Amino acid sequence: MTTTALLTGAAGKVGKYVIGALARRGIQVVATDIVSKGIPDDIRFEACDLTDAAAVRRLVSLVKPDVVVHCAAVVAPISYAEPELAEAVNLGGTRHLIDATKTHAPDAFFAFVSSYAAFGPCAPGDPIRRSTDPCWPDDNYGLQKLTAESWLQYSGLRQCSLRLGAVMDLDNLMPAHPSYRPFVFMVSLDQPEHGVDVRDAARAIASAAVQQPDGHLLLIGGDDSWKVPARQLRGEMFGAMGLSMPPEKAFRPGADPSVKDGWFYECWMDEKYSEQLLGFQRISRAAFMDELRKRYWVQRLALLPVRPFVSRTLTAASPYTGRRAIKPGPTLWNDVFRVYDLPFEVARNRSSQPPPPSPFV
Repeated sequence: MTTTALLTGAAGKVGKYVIGALARRGIQVVATDIVSKGIPDDIRFEACDLTDAAAVRRLVSLVKPDVVVHCAAVVAPISYAEPELAEAVNLGGTRHLIDATKTHAPDAFFAFVSSYAAFGPCAPGDPIRRSTDPCWPDDNYGLQKLTAESWLQYSGLRQCSLRLGAVMDLDNLMPAHPSYRPFVFMVSLDQPEHGVDVRDAARAIASAAVQQPDGHLLLIGGDDSWKVPARQLRGEMFGAMGLSMPPEKAFRPGADPSVKDGWFYECWMDEKYSEQLLGFQRISRAAFMDELRKRYWVQRLALLPVRPFVSRTLTAASPYTGRRAIKPGPTLWNDVFRVYDLPFEVARNRSSQPPPPSPFV
């Protein structure tokens, strides 16, 4: 009997890879998103806006999936620049999907793609994060992911959550949304980062959809080679593409390690159990960088005469060195509300609206 999976966010950065990973495991995929761009023609597509509760109910009632794979999300830093949209999708959309699944596919397994943002800020030298660690998110994205995990745990559905690290996609190194350009510089170069190739992340998600580890919280990051400071990861990526690393002054300086608000949520995770269960780690950091260099060898040659100019252009894009340069604030969120022109209370309160009531009271 064929297993049917309803995949949300199928046109997104991770979702488009999950389509193939599920199909290779013999799962019939029904892809949904607000657009079908990039979804293969042989994959059934059903357009749906997850913020529309009635539309979500119709979709789940129509598909009656055996598995729900929920990849759709407004991720950071877009969630900082567009907090209302992030809340509508990350909380509202997830709530609608859980409700519809309980009503129309109560036996389905629900795999939720979460983020290590749920842990909260991490400073250099902090212990490696484990799935049993307490969580103190201080941004809207992390809080929304942690809230959605909690809703799912108490929903009565069979379920698991997968907290992804820094997903690296060779085809989408710098997403088009303008919020990414300044944010590249807003994370300290001393920040610990745990990367994972998007293809490995997709393998983990698809494996969870097949194995259906009920009640598990799974940490999804690359092997130990991916646990490096931001300085090393970014330096290697800039070099592989033929670019000079912008100067230190272009990046937010490292804060006091004892002041958590000065740091971002990126961290190193203990992903060993997840790897043992799901068997997803195939691509090391060295292999990723080697593939990146091969893809960009023509660009590296072309950039040689103009590297100084390109370096100055990149540095000018930093909120700390550009024409509208700001002085780094005491916390990362001081900088967020200034760069994205948000009311300070929105940046600090992590939400543009009061928290919604729990749907499972």
